[in-house]
Order: sequence, then structure tokens, then C-alpha cells
Amino acid sequence: MAKVLSEVMTGKKSVPQPVDATVMQIPVTLVLPAAAPVVGDLLELLDLPPGVELVDYDIFSPQIDSNGAPTAAFSLGSENAGGTDLGVVYEAGLTFGRTANGSVSRAATGAHQAADKTTTRRLALKVTTGFATYAGAGKTVTAVLHVRG
Repeated sequence: MAKVLSEVMTGKKSVPQPVDATVMQIPVTLVLPAAAPVVGDLLELLDLPPGVELVDYDIFSPQIDSNGAPTAAFSLGSENAGGTDLGVVYEAGLTFGRTANGSVSRAATGAHQAADKTTTRRLALKVTTGFATYAGAGKTVTAVLHVRG
């Protein structure tokens, strides 16, 4: 299992922290590696501190699986204590980046609303189905996280 770190996780970019009940949008960019991530790899987005709630999310992506029958799929959730897998899956079957013009995955469930907000949560995307034809080398995926304090 490999990890691909967002620009927030590498320290290249910082993000504001919500301090009240106002919903704010935090864009988190992730530059994809030259080699295709494989099933089980984690794409780490950011840490949500205690008290911060993930209200909604959108994941924008250019085409990263260029096969005529693309297969890449992901789950979004928070990592387990060891950082080896998703401990809590908020949504499975996310299929962004499958068309020539790119595509967007939006929250389709409310599972993230039930997350434990009393602890720090490391949000990540997990590759659950591999790429048919990887076309993501150097491309940027952006997760827009809607959060509030």
C-alpha cells in the first residue's frame, strides 16, 4: 500500500480552519504520480481537527482513466489509527476522472455526517478498483471540502 499526499499533507499549501458554524469551502489539490496508484493505495487529503465537521464534498478531476471502458473507482473516508486503510468509509464507488472532459463526484450519501467529530480525522481517498488505462501522471485532482466548526 502506497500513499500519495496532497499539497496540504506535504506542506506546500495551507488551509484555513473553520471557527464557527459558517460553512467554508477548502480546496485540496492532489498531483497524481507518474505510476498508476493500485488497489489499496491511499490518496491522503488533509487532517480535520476535533470539532470540525465535514458537511459536503465535491471531487473534480480531469481524465485519469482513458480506456474506452474505464474502471477506476475510489472510496472516501477517514484513515484508521495506523494509517494503513480507511477506518471509516463515508462513500464507496466514486468514479471521477473517467471521461475525456473529466468529471466530478459529489456526495451522494450522508455517512460523513455521522463521523466522530471529537477526534482528528485524516481524510483520504482509497483506490478500490484499479485503472484500465492510467492517464493521470502529473494531473491534479481537486477535492473541495465543505466544512464548519
